[in-house]
Amino acid sequence: MSFDEEWAQIRAEAVQRQSTHTQLNQLPASGSGGNASPGKALHVTPHILKERAGKVAAVRGNFAKADDTAMKETGQVKASLKGFKSADAFSVFQKRWRAQMSYMHTQLEKGVAGALREAATKLTEEDKEQANKYHTHKKN
Repeated sequence: MSFDEEWAQIRAEAVQRQSTHTQLNQLPASGSGGNASPGKALHVTPHILKERAGKVAAVRGNFAKADDTAMKETGQVKASLKGFKSADAFSVFQKRWRAQMSYMHTQLEKGVAGALREAATKLTEEDKEQANKYHTHKKN
């Protein structure tokens, strides 16, 4: 198969997939809910969400260590460029690096881990509300 033939086939498959992605809010005639594997269901608990948030926190810690190492190493490079015009460019690089790393730290802590913790809290609250409704209904 030539490159052009293979490329045409790949494009045709992508177009086919794209057209199926636009079929929203509709179950197949079988009512199975799509391509889900039979017998497998998503099982999310507050414990799982908190566990995942903890893993994100660990990744954030490792990320911070890598950042510290990178900044230490780049600081040595900057010092060795003293007197060269590129030393100023390296300062700009370091400033941008710090800004991007700060953004990533925030995203990992608040955007990912924070969202997982918040979801765990809300799920716990919802579970308690449902349990209270069940117990109230059961008494009546």
